[in-house]
Parts: sequence; C-alpha cells; structure tokens
Amino acid sequence: MKKSVVIGIDFSKKTLDATCLAICDLDKVYYKRFSNTIKGCIELIKWGKQYFDDTSEWLVCGEYTGLYSMTASVVFSDNNIAFWLENPSQIKLSSGMTREKNDKIDSEMIALYAARFMDKARLYTPQGEALLKLRELVRFRDRLTKVKTQLLTPANELKQVRTTWQEADYIQHSSVNIAKEIDQQIDILEKKMLKLMKEDPELKRLYNLVNSVIGVGMQTAIYLLIHTSGFRGFASPRELACYCGIVPFAKRSGTSLKGKSRVSNMANKKLKTLLHMCALNAVKYDPYLKSYYQRKIGEGKHKMNVMNNVRNKLVHRIWAVVKSGQVYDKYYYIGNTEIAA
Repeated sequence: MKKSVVIGIDFSKKTLDATCLAICDLDKVYYKRFSNTIKGCIELIKWGKQYFDDTSEWLVCGEYTGLYSMTASVVFSDNNIAFWLENPSQIKLSSGMTREKNDKIDSEMIALYAARFMDKARLYTPQGEALLKLRELVRFRDRLTKVKTQLLTPANELKQVRTTWQEADYIQHSSVNIAKEIDQQIDILEKKMLKLMKEDPELKRLYNLVNSVIGVGMQTAIYLLIHTSGFRGFASPRELACYCGIVPFAKRSGTSLKGKSRVSNMANKKLKTLLHMCALNAVKYDPYLKSYYQRKIGEGKHKMNVMNNVRNKLVHRIWAVVKSGQVYDKYYYIGNTEIAA
C-alpha cells in the first residue's frame, strides 16, 4: 500500500487527537483535537482536506480501543477513507524510548508509525450488523458471568470461615439467589444469540460449520466468529493459532540461551481457555484424537504439550471446514485412526 498522507488518531472516551502529515515532508505536522462523535469525525475529515484535498491518498491510523474507536471506524469506512486499527503494544514497542506522554504526542507517534510501516497496514473491514450485535451480547454475557463469580466466591469462602455467623448465611443465601437470576439472564442471552445467528444466513452457515467439529461447542464457535470477523481477519490457520496463544516459539541465542519452545503470553486468553476445553472434549469423544492423545502420552510426551497439539489440530479442522464450506466428516478417518487429524 502506498499513500502520500497519514493521519494518526489518539482515541479517548470524549475526544480524538489527530496529527496529519505528508510522507514527503515528515517535519511539517498539523494537529487538532475533535470530539469523539460522528460530527467530530466529519469535522476531522474537513480539517484534513484543508491541507490535503484528495482523501484517496489518506491512510488514517489509530490504536484499537474497542468502543472508543467504533464511531471513527464507521465514519471513515462510509467515506471510503483507508482506515487502519493497530495493536497498541505494536505501536509502543516500535516507537523507541519516550520520556514525555500526552494525547498530542501519542497521535504524532501513531502517525509516524503509520508512515514507517505503511506496507504492513491491514485495513479495517466493517463487520456486518448482526456480527456487531452478537459481539455486544457476548460481552454482556461475559460481564454477567464475572459478576456471578465475584458474588459467589467470597460468599462461600466467608461461610466456610464464619460458620456460626447469621450474616454469613444471609450473604451466601442472597448471593445464591442473585446468581440464579444471572443464570436465567444468561439463558435468555444465549437464546438471543442463537436467534440472531439464525436470522443471518452467513452467520448461520459459519456457525454450523464450526460447530460441526467434534469438541467445539456453542460458546467457542461464537467467540471464533466474533474475533475473526467471520473468518476474514486471518490469512491462515497458523495466524489464528498464534492469536489464540497455542503456537510454541523458540527462545535461543548464542551458546547460553537454549530455552525450550513455549507458547507466548501475547494471546487472546479467553479463546485459549475455550480451545483447551474443546480439546478435553475432543480427546474424550473423538476416537481419532483420543487415539492420537493416548499414543503420544504412551511415547512419554508431556500431557500439556499433547493437549496443545490437539488444540492446534482443532483450529486447523475449524479452518478447513470454513474454507471448504463442508461440515466436518467424523467418519473421514475410518480405517486409519493412527493419523488422527
């Protein structure tokens, strides 16, 4: 990708700090602050046109900040302006040492990052409305689950320590009742999710494909749909596996550093946990992965290493069924169980 103008945006809850500069003259910098609203984004575009009128030559870059960057992503997409949302850690690690920090400096740092690494830009692709709705329902479900845990865990621990306190009984009883209400709301939410997917043909198709893989349940299928943007956000199953934190990487240097290959902590921990639960189900109910698991354990392999391999196999199976458009055939390996994936 080659653009002649970059605009770096630092997102916050109420404001957008924008720095605009031309690739041919990085020393000439324009800066202004706008409100983080549809009106503010339109004003930002008008402001940029004062200096560089051709928006087809623009590359707008910002850090992915969830809801704070959502309004801008919609406005720039509607105006056919190239928009790039980058991982905040990637920008920070690529920008060297800094002694001062404020919104203006951050926006300029983002603009310079976009200018230097323009060839690596991955432009934002708008998600369908159904997928966006599904994402917010999943986030609400996560918050409900978290509240339930925050209520029950300390209540049960207090009851174990203060067995004679009436107050401990009251706290535990109230927490259990609230938890039951939360469970009811979660059930309603899950029904809404399934209904939403049934009403969208593409989501329904992808969900049925992913869910056809033995061991993969509803929650994992939905999370994969959301975090892969309907399997459009990754170029290969290995990229997806890296994102989930299940690909081991070597750490070796010279003669002194000879560490074992390990998975990285930079990962989507929720997806990693869900895939682990899927792997546990797979080695229990899938005869081929069960055979693979038992064989590797018999060879003396570490249990967690084998489970990580099973998680990788599941990701590759999921990718294969999505790209082929065919549901997983559980009878594919009949007569040759040793290859098991």
